[in-house]
Amino acid sequence: MNDGRNMRRKNTLAGLYLLILGISAFSPVLKAAAPEMILVRGGSFLMGSPAGGKADTAPVHTVTLDPFFIGRCEVTQAEWMAVMGHNPSLFKGDDRPVEQVSWADAVTYCNKRSEKEGLTPCYRGSGAEIECDLSADGFRLPSEAEWEYAARGGAKSRDYRYSGGYQAGDVAWYEANSRYVSQAVGKMTANELGIHDMSGNVWEWCWDWYSPTYYRDSPAKNPAGPLAAPGQTERTYRGGGFGGTEEWLRPSNRYHLPPAYSRFDMGLRVVRKGSGPLPAGMIRVDGGTFSMGSPRGNNGESPQCRVNLDSFYIGRTEVTQAEWISVMGYNPSFFPGGQSPVECVAWTEAVEYCNRLSQQEGLTPCYRINGNKITRDMSASGFRLPSEAEWEYAARGGEAHEDLEYSGSSQVDEVGWYYLNAGFQVQAVGQKKPNALGIYDMSGNVQEWCWDGFDFDAHLDVPVKAPAGENANIRRVARGGSAFSNLEDLRTVARERALPCHRFHYFGFRLARNASGNNIKK
Repeated sequence: MNDGRNMRRKNTLAGLYLLILGISAFSPVLKAAAPEMILVRGGSFLMGSPAGGKADTAPVHTVTLDPFFIGRCEVTQAEWMAVMGHNPSLFKGDDRPVEQVSWADAVTYCNKRSEKEGLTPCYRGSGAEIECDLSADGFRLPSEAEWEYAARGGAKSRDYRYSGGYQAGDVAWYEANSRYVSQAVGKMTANELGIHDMSGNVWEWCWDWYSPTYYRDSPAKNPAGPLAAPGQTERTYRGGGFGGTEEWLRPSNRYHLPPAYSRFDMGLRVVRKGSGPLPAGMIRVDGGTFSMGSPRGNNGESPQCRVNLDSFYIGRTEVTQAEWISVMGYNPSFFPGGQSPVECVAWTEAVEYCNRLSQQEGLTPCYRINGNKITRDMSASGFRLPSEAEWEYAARGGEAHEDLEYSGSSQVDEVGWYYLNAGFQVQAVGQKKPNALGIYDMSGNVQEWCWDGFDFDAHLDVPVKAPAGENANIRRVARGGSAFSNLEDLRTVARERALPCHRFHYFGFRLARNASGNNIKK
């Protein structure tokens, strides 16, 4: 009975705070962190520029491309360091694009990142003999055709002069506004597909060998540049840089350098093949073993136990109201804001959202709902709620095993929205510092539903006592604390619970998906 009284007390206090402070239910919509990669749907476009442009951009010709994924932003220094272990950049900053990267360096990064994420590398060979396997599911550099199609806005193109607009200053960092240094990615207006900085900031390497006459005999379907030949000794790059002119920013312009060349304004953007499901907006969490819980604490945090997890994907941010509306068609939230996390969501409704989103994206739903009986198929490819163990492992930083009080820091204000800094209302996702895996808001903002039923002795019996087919009316676990919580509730080990039918204006959720298999093992 104490758990019910505690939950009612927290809900009552939250309501009193709102009444006393007179806070409006309408909060400003702030820009949230967007998915790492963007789907570019296949289609045809006119590649190149007509007479009057650069000679090597003619003739204009029709190109048809299969679908592919492309980086929402240029590869950042933080992303590069996570894979390569060093930072070659002149202008340092985790959220700035990596630079002083040669074409050969970029290829190495793609292969290493593919291996790190359990994907098949695209590149093999060395030097001038490097080949690209386009059937592989790993990361690679875009072809010139893919790059230009994405920069022009793909099938949504409005035929802008630059990538995303007619005015260079709206979409690009270049000589007129950059102060001749690179800038944090994603700050300028995105193009029609939601991609940033394809005009300006740093130049971006492409896969293709360079030939000034390639457009005369380029294949019409999925061109990937000329074959290596004695006359082809340089690789192409695109997009303009922070020190360049407006003319260099145009999506059709082509440039070329030796593959070993690097410069303080040369970077990259990655692509992946478009077939197969790529969990947009999700982070891969590599499996591993960790100590779950704490030696001391309330609500079944102790005793600690060793848990082994397989790899899985988890949402980079909490599910937003915009995402919820696109699937469910309504907004239940007390604090409206498209990029704020959805709240006032019952556990049963979160399960229903997972199934509907799975169906919408052509995946196999994980849940079977029969009245009060909800079963979970862990072999299904669809979206689901994380298990409590998955949630805590991700919040701690996965294999990094961060020994931090909160998710990403020991200083709560760096990573979490709670009662002292949130103004007693939820905030747009992705504004605070992420944890070691790049995941936001796992401490604070909204409590996040997990799959598991709540048990004070959960850590004595892993997996916890919420087997498939259990009655849906048992209390379910919620994790992470909220904008109304005290510091104790924002700890990565803190546990909360509520009936699955309960809706609170500080309860939301985060998605998970299988990577290969996700059975918890003792």
